[in-house]
Amino acid sequence: MGTVSSSAAAAEVPDGNSKIQQYGPSKQSGFSLPPGPRGWPLLGNLPQLMGSRKQAQETISELSRRYGKIVRIDLAGTRVVVLHGHRAVKAAFAQRQLSARPKFHITDTIIPGTGILGSSGNEWTEIRAFIITVLKGQGIGRSGFEQNIAAEAAILAEAMSQHNGRAFDPRHLISNAVSNIICSVVFGRRFQYSDPAFERLLRLLTDMIAEAGAGGLFEFSPVFVKLWFLPPLLSYIRAIKSYYSHVRVLFQEHGRQDLKGSPRDLIDVFFHEKQEKERVGVKSPALQTENLLRILTDLFGAGTETTATTLRWAMLYMMGHPEIQSRVQRELDGVTGRNRLPRIADKPELPYTKAVLCEIQRVATVVPLGLSHRCSEDTTLMGYKIPKGTIINANIWHNHFDPLVWEEPEKFRPERFLDRAGKFRPREELIPFGTGRRSCPGEHLAKMELFIFFTHLLHHFTFKRANDASPISFEGRNGVVWSPLNFQICAVARE
Repeated sequence: MGTVSSSAAAAEVPDGNSKIQQYGPSKQSGFSLPPGPRGWPLLGNLPQLMGSRKQAQETISELSRRYGKIVRIDLAGTRVVVLHGHRAVKAAFAQRQLSARPKFHITDTIIPGTGILGSSGNEWTEIRAFIITVLKGQGIGRSGFEQNIAAEAAILAEAMSQHNGRAFDPRHLISNAVSNIICSVVFGRRFQYSDPAFERLLRLLTDMIAEAGAGGLFEFSPVFVKLWFLPPLLSYIRAIKSYYSHVRVLFQEHGRQDLKGSPRDLIDVFFHEKQEKERVGVKSPALQTENLLRILTDLFGAGTETTATTLRWAMLYMMGHPEIQSRVQRELDGVTGRNRLPRIADKPELPYTKAVLCEIQRVATVVPLGLSHRCSEDTTLMGYKIPKGTIINANIWHNHFDPLVWEEPEKFRPERFLDRAGKFRPREELIPFGTGRRSCPGEHLAKMELFIFFTHLLHHFTFKRANDASPISFEGRNGVVWSPLNFQICAVARE
């Protein structure tokens, strides 16, 4: 079908043939709707998006050249506005009216309750406050919790060393290590890397993320619920059901602690706060038991997949750029020596290492279209009318590869995050955790994990490609997250 901007496709659809064809100078209250390409009757722009050989974020990015920074597309009758450019994203997500979430049409039919990802309004405010309370209570950001991550990094390094420098796929080890951090917060325990049930849960999570379509496409249009029999949707639905069933088993195994004791984890804190509110006669719309499993599935998924995927990209880029890997190791050795491991307190003295982590998060934008927002009431954005119910996505991939912001954006150049004196230079245009009111509440935890896992692994190993392996590819696979194709790596122990 070609790209979404295909004039041939647009020409086949007569003006006014259906309500989908409202693109153009349709003015309401003095403001026009954002411009965008014409679509097909009923299906809108889905055939063009799904028929393009390019990734969805690239195809939509090309539309911004023709229609501007704010582009309107139609997904089977669902109006979606995609934002391009840091200014547009920042202006949009600072607005209260653009801070709601759309309905998760498929997941909501399978998993009861409301979680952190799909909640809006007062319910979201309360759930978010609860999550932040839990994270603070677990010591996120303090040295005690840093030691928990360091201990898991040591277990991961030991597991990698068992391969004795031979090639292996790091996917399972990385996912299990990262997942154990969020499991300690949520379930109060960690899992052995050899645990077959937990290995299956991680595989189900990966499948669900991959099957959801770019940016969770299948969730936000009600038409897909009626098309459940299509093979891609059927696979996605099966993955959700299996994933949810496995998380529910973990919840049942956790059990209920005597609430007079000190809460061990998120589950205990949830029931403790619920009990306290009920004791004083306060009914909380968020802290209801039916919401807890949804919160657990959200946190387990979000706390595992994005960080683990970023670390896999990090290993791939270090393997593909040995000179950059060597420079990171020299900087680490210069600060910590070979007799101790890096700590969070060392970050100010590791500007190049920080720059490399930022560049990895830029070139490997793991959530290319961000998490979808929903307009909760009519509003305006940069001169355009945004009607209630509109889905809003930020094309973060476009922003991270914008040549007007990043010189030679296709190249892996950590120096773009350093000033002329070699000091670390943060860039506000880099938003791997989102921005505004709905930015990731676990950002601080994720940053701690990325830094500790990355630096500890490079302290222990040099990552290399096997002599007989295929050439290194930086191509990815699109789903809710942008993940690298499966690869093998040699973890060669350093002296």
